[in-house]
Amino acid sequence: MFLKKDEKKSAELPVGMTEFRVRVCPDYAFAAERLELLGAFWQTFVEFIDPSAQTELILYRFTFAVLKLRAKNMESCRETVLKAWREAFTDAVQEPELIISKYTDDEVLNKTLDAIMKYYGVNDYQRLCAEISESFPILDDRGGRKFFIKQNYLFAIDRGCGFSSLLGSLSHFMRTMWVFPEDPDEGMKRYVTRDEIDAEKSDEDGGESGEEKEQVEHRSKHAEIIIGKESDEGGCTSVDDFISQLESNSYDRQYGALGIDISYFLEGKRKDQLRDFLKRMEPYQENYVFVFRVPFLEKKALDEIAGILEDAMLVRVVKVPPLNECVVLETVWNTINETDYCPDTGLIQLILDKIHDEKRDGRFYGFKTAEKIAIEMILKKTNREAELLGKGEKPDSDNIVADDVKDVVAYGRSYSKGYAALEELIGMEKIIERVKEIVAQVKLSISNDKLDRPCIHMRFVGAPGTGKTTVARIIGQIFREEGILRKGAFMEYTARSLCAEYVGQTAVRTASICRDAYGSVLFIDEAYALYDGDHQTNDYGKEALTTLIAEMENHRDDMLVIMAGYTDDMETLMQGNAGLRSRMPYLISFPNYTREQLYQIFMLMVRKHFEYEPELDNEVRSYFNSLSDAYFDSREFANARFVRNLYERTWSKCALRTALDGQQAVKILKKDFIAASGEKEFCEKLEVEKRIGF
Repeated sequence: MFLKKDEKKSAELPVGMTEFRVRVCPDYAFAAERLELLGAFWQTFVEFIDPSAQTELILYRFTFAVLKLRAKNMESCRETVLKAWREAFTDAVQEPELIISKYTDDEVLNKTLDAIMKYYGVNDYQRLCAEISESFPILDDRGGRKFFIKQNYLFAIDRGCGFSSLLGSLSHFMRTMWVFPEDPDEGMKRYVTRDEIDAEKSDEDGGESGEEKEQVEHRSKHAEIIIGKESDEGGCTSVDDFISQLESNSYDRQYGALGIDISYFLEGKRKDQLRDFLKRMEPYQENYVFVFRVPFLEKKALDEIAGILEDAMLVRVVKVPPLNECVVLETVWNTINETDYCPDTGLIQLILDKIHDEKRDGRFYGFKTAEKIAIEMILKKTNREAELLGKGEKPDSDNIVADDVKDVVAYGRSYSKGYAALEELIGMEKIIERVKEIVAQVKLSISNDKLDRPCIHMRFVGAPGTGKTTVARIIGQIFREEGILRKGAFMEYTARSLCAEYVGQTAVRTASICRDAYGSVLFIDEAYALYDGDHQTNDYGKEALTTLIAEMENHRDDMLVIMAGYTDDMETLMQGNAGLRSRMPYLISFPNYTREQLYQIFMLMVRKHFEYEPELDNEVRSYFNSLSDAYFDSREFANARFVRNLYERTWSKCALRTALDGQQAVKILKKDFIAASGEKEFCEKLEVEKRIGF
């Protein structure tokens, strides 16, 4: 690959000029403000670059662009790009990160680096590859090629964020650079050069020989295993199992990069086991570049793991932070663009809402979830087209618009204005007045420089089903309309979703969740699960709480955190950190609904969606009036949530009856409600008997 100086091709560039590849990576806040421009601002940016650089915009996305330009040296290239940035984006708070590498005479290497620069959200990895492309030729000229295989890597990256892809990419890149020997029998003494491969090409067809094809495939191979966990992708049940496979040459020398998930050693007191494991791996350092993986951890925890590895071998840390929502959005967008469909700009907010929905339970699988969202939207659009064609109508366009796929979001935004949406709720009169008071106070503090802006974080206390989540969602909308929050989006999590599996991972997860909520509402249900008293054995709850409080303070003007739960439990939570109560000055209490209000809620849902017989009304009112005080006031009673479940069970009974009767018109009857309310979970008599028996 690396030719002697006198063998290099004659350069077409002007004397003293070099062609560079530059990946321009602005901060995500900059990208988020320009999402609806779909990256078109990059074309304007290029116009500000000195014309003598002959800049080409190779690729652009929402969050990055790749340029090709000419400059005297790397530093001159950097200054040229940054100067243009300052002129093009005078309002930008931060300058972009630049990842720069030279174009070489090797087209295969150029294509490999071009492909690497297209990846989303992995700046540290791209910087690593750019550095290798610059430094390895120097090492090779100095006769130190054989030492490069001694460099190993520790990737701090969560599952679903692309470790397998990066491992394969790194292995392919290193083989493109000819880091690894191609002949296992001759070990480190013999390297196959590109000139030798070229000489072996078939003269008959002018194409690649079978041998070359095999060697090209050879360069991209790698292996990945997971210590302590069985996996369809190649897991090992124990350290002994893994070492025995190494000893028996199960992992052939053809695997230049060996990926090893060592998350197993983060649990409990397994650090000493990790040290022993590394000692047993030492004899195989000549054969492989080891690429270890752990979750993305806070600095202290990551430094500890890196330190243990560095005691045994040379290790470079590569950090891949949890995926920013801009990156996830970008992935969904470009997956849709792989089809002949074109996503409409009105789809942006819907995609973000869907991302927030997917994150609600704390189980978000990065790029896999992004791809799932895109595929779901594509299929929804396809079904809509088929439906229109079946009616003899022509689909509106090839654009996927919000109306085509709006039902993919379980908890979408209200179409009503904030206060109007709040007033549509039953039994919220006192809460509406309290919200108006809070808004008036915050707006006054914003408009008056003499007043300190109050912390806007809130506590919602009350039983389940009293409307806490619904009101929190609407408050975000009101705060956006009133200019208090920039975005007003709604992110909902349970408290335990903030906690992770390993020491050092919880703080990262909590901070990442807060980062997505900047400018919006972060609603934490069952918040008391983070702290249940000094006697608790909760491993990561306090860690999450400490991180959350820091974020609440640092972003007190740009994020609304609402913690919700039972009154007594929330009071216990306030004792978990001395500064928590003062950072959540607003307390809103949600009383249980009255029997009459529960009846009204049920009938409101029925009237909104179905026809019904008049007898249903009296039957529903009679049912709710018959609830005993003991059952009605019990901690387990779920108020409006109970009503919604009963409503859904009622129309489910109606749907089944209608289908069995062969009817087309759906009309809820009194007997549908009686059948639903008689089931165990809705029958007071059965519930009371169960409590007495207990």
